[in-house]
Amino acid sequence: MKLGISGKPDSIQLAKAHGASGVPILVNALANEGAKAATIALRDVGLEVCQISAFGFNPLSPERAKQEEQRRLVKKAIPLAPETGCPTIVVNGGNYDPSGFLCGHPNNFGEQALDDAARGLAPLVKLAESHGVQIAVEPFIQCAVNTPERFLKLKEKIGSPALTLNLDICNFFTYEDMWKPAEAVERICKALAGQYSFVHCKDLTVSKGVHIHIDEAPLGTGVVDWSLALRHIGRDLPADGWFIYEHIKAAKDARAGMQYLGRAAEKAGVRLGGK
Repeated sequence: MKLGISGKPDSIQLAKAHGASGVPILVNALANEGAKAATIALRDVGLEVCQISAFGFNPLSPERAKQEEQRRLVKKAIPLAPETGCPTIVVNGGNYDPSGFLCGHPNNFGEQALDDAARGLAPLVKLAESHGVQIAVEPFIQCAVNTPERFLKLKEKIGSPALTLNLDICNFFTYEDMWKPAEAVERICKALAGQYSFVHCKDLTVSKGVHIHIDEAPLGTGVVDWSLALRHIGRDLPADGWFIYEHIKAAKDARAGMQYLGRAAEKAGVRLGGK
């Protein structure tokens, strides 16, 4: 599998420093500037595009004017995606709250949410299929696609192989999962085998507080056993698929995180990265 990286202070600099071969680009750059201009900074330093990020597209958002603009960007980017070398555009699977990923909504968790999300996504997925491109859903515990089973239901409703998933294991974690993380990793990876086109890697921790506080943590310091996850991912991720170490907050975290990933990959018996 190929190694991508995304974080602060600069994804390109992080990739060069830590041997990753790809970084993400934004859908608006691709749609508005074209493939050559949107990727030139990467290609000049020998990097690839590991992800086309369209997280602003939310098929359930009530902000119609904003979402029409996001839809326009995704539609324009779809036929351009193959020129970037990355045929996958990742979107929000749906949240009735306009924040996208920052807050939930009481209607996110029923069947109607999946029906509405399918209606909103289907035209883009159909267009993507005609261009050999994939639309990947970003799951999240507060959104409509908050379990593996709900993604599979959404895919059944849309009925296209061009709809895939970004395997972001942490985004599925419930509070109970935080105390039984190995069970959660096994459950999530097994349920989604063959369904994902790339992977996001980060870590989580439970913080002290009167109510539930689940926060991101520097990779290797939280609850997720990435050696266990990599055993599944090494088997199920397509050979040209991307494993993306993301949400890096500082250069020191990147160094420690890469060392942790190296140990986890060795323990899992998989090769991570390399051009």
